[in-house]
Amino acid sequence: MNNESPRRSIAEIKKELEEAEFLERKEAYTKRLNYESIKNTAVTELCNKALQLSNSIASFKKESFEEINALHEILKDYSQRHANGLGNFRVHYGNFRVNYKKQGRPTFDEKSTEAEGFIKDFVTSKFENDDDVKDLIISLLERKNGEFDINLIQKLYKMEDRFDDANWKQGIKLMKESYSYEFSKDYITFEQKGKDGNWKQIPLSFSNI
Repeated sequence: MNNESPRRSIAEIKKELEEAEFLERKEAYTKRLNYESIKNTAVTELCNKALQLSNSIASFKKESFEEINALHEILKDYSQRHANGLGNFRVHYGNFRVNYKKQGRPTFDEKSTEAEGFIKDFVTSKFENDDDVKDLIISLLERKNGEFDINLIQKLYKMEDRFDDANWKQGIKLMKESYSYEFSKDYITFEQKGKDGNWKQIPLSFSNI
């Protein structure tokens, strides 16, 4: 008895391979369609929720700054420390605390260059033979990134009454007039006191949650 399977022709084998390849492509196509469907749904739902959350945060930010700025104005009425509007401040009640911080940078306008000239003229004429004093005063006019350093300039202010000289007085006067503080951003952070008594910031961003 011959148990051998009947031999298939090349045409039959080719057909079987084509059918197998077709089924494989069909399965891959179905999987891709399923992935695309799941992806599209996930992206749409997440982005819509993100938009809602973003709008809520924007509204909360606006409300927060309006209330804190109003509180700051009241605080300035009776607090000399905050009278010029430059001070950061913190308010708390119970287990909650709000921190308000103004960020900016000191800057000097074109009058500072003229002031520098008057001060250098004073130093050159009065301390020509005293290198120590001359170098000290000139060092306080050192610039960082093209700007005078307010911490150094304030040391000049403290020396204002030490010299009775027209150039010196005019230089200090112009330097003070040229100074201003440019605000760039205001920040508000929120904190809650934990059971351990320590304050912890209430996170409002993914990276801190």
